[in-house]
Formats: sequence, structure tokens, C-alpha cells
Amino acid sequence: MARTPRIRIARITQDWRPRAGRLREFVSVQTLPTPKLALLKSENDSFVARAVLEGVPVVVKWRALVSLADRTKALMGASRAFRQWRGARRLARGGIPAARPLALLLQAGASHPGEWLVLEEAPGETVLHALATDRLSPRDQHALARAVGVQVGAMLRAGLCNRDHKPSNLIVEFEGVDGARVPILTLIDTVAIRRRSNPGEMVRMLATLLIETIGVGVAPRGAIAFRVLRDACAAWLEGTLGRPLGSHPGDRKALRALVRSTARRVDQYIQTHGDPTPKVDPLKRPVS
Repeated sequence: MARTPRIRIARITQDWRPRAGRLREFVSVQTLPTPKLALLKSENDSFVARAVLEGVPVVVKWRALVSLADRTKALMGASRAFRQWRGARRLARGGIPAARPLALLLQAGASHPGEWLVLEEAPGETVLHALATDRLSPRDQHALARAVGVQVGAMLRAGLCNRDHKPSNLIVEFEGVDGARVPILTLIDTVAIRRRSNPGEMVRMLATLLIETIGVGVAPRGAIAFRVLRDACAAWLEGTLGRPLGSHPGDRKALRALVRSTARRVDQYIQTHGDPTPKVDPLKRPVS
């Protein structure tokens, strides 16, 4: 007879504590994807799905703790779910929008021990899907490019970087502000957030943004890619100088030099990366 799974809530936000019992009940019967979960991504030992809990749209991440090392990391608070929780909190402290973690649960005593992470759902679509569908006007494309570049610079100015800064990990929603469409970005995978900030990390983040689009055949045109790079460099330079650009005669020259050197390094990073084709196509919807 199968053992009843034991569910332990390792992390939960203050506002979700009254839902703790409902969370345990939900997780205890969701060891595999069911009709209650709308799959977004599925691999051998993990899946990501949408769900509705007590009327609240959420994203649920499940990952099996297959090995002893996996289970030890979970017990020590060093597993992927714990790292995503910490990464989201670091970004929130830096004023950078990220999917808010609501609860982290550990499951044991079942045939497949694992960890569950429940996140607030971010409205919108991934930046990768926005590029692939080709629905954005040229003005929206430039606005999105600027938002992505400024986000990279803002993270570095906050003393943080993301070592997996892919367009499929960024959700964008356009909001109307004073008659204009303004893109709002939310980072949904914060596992690889690190306390690190230097030009090398900016190069890595900018290159990673391009590599995924190249790998699935939806790379942005050159003017859009350049806009991302230039605005990231401008935001980084403002943070380094501690003042807005344009208030000194040498600012324009400094920005041009930084853009040129960063562009060369991004190109070198991409050239030495190897085959950019992702192992799992981020544009392919899983079969339910």
C-alpha cells in the first residue's frame, strides 16, 4: 500500500498563512499533473503549471527530489525552490518586479519526494512569445527593448545579476499610460539571481537574452538588439557615475566607448557559446 505523502510548509508569506491547510490538501493530491493544472512546461522530473487556489491564479512548480543530494539540499534550504524564493526577495528589495513566491512545500513519505513552489501569476506573455508572434508594432518593439535594457542596468545597479536571463523567463504586459503603451516586465524564474555586479555579468545577461532567440529562430532585428544593449549600458553607467547621463561633456563619449566594448564582448560570448538550440523548445506547449 502506498504511503500517504507528508507535506511540510517550509516557507509561506504572511497573507497566505490562513490558506496553509488548503495548500497541503491541494499538494497532497497533485503528485502528477491533473486536469486541475494547466501545464506550461513539463520535463522528466519537473513541471510548471497554472492553477487557481481559492480563486487566486497562481503558478505551481513541482520538482522531484530524486537523489540523496537533492533531498539534502532541500533540507538545508539550498535547492532550486529555495534559491528561487531568495532570488525573488532580493529583486523585490531592489525594486525590480519578479513573480512573488507565496509558499514553498516539501513532500516526503511518497513514491516521489519533491518540492512545490507556489507563485503569484504574472499577467502577460513571455518576451520570447511576443517576439515569436510578431504582433508588436515597431514602436512597441522599441519600448520593449528599452524596458529590457533598463531592467538589466537596474539589476546591476542593485548589486544583482541573473545568470539565466532568458526572454522565456521574462513576462511582459503592456499598460496604457497617458495614451502610450508602456511595457511592464516581470522576471518569473529567479533561481539564478546572484549578489554580483560587474561589466562581465552585464555581458553574460545581454548575450543570454540573444542566445535563446537565436536558438529558436526569432532573433530580434539589429536595431532592437542594439537598443537593449545601449540602454543597459546607459543604466549601468549612470549607476557607476552616480548621476544622470548628459550632465558632463564627456558622458556621450563614455557611453559610446562602453557600448562598443560591450558589443564586442557580447558577440564573442555568443560565438564561443556553441549550439544555441535549447534542449526543450520554450515555444512548444506541452501535451496535456
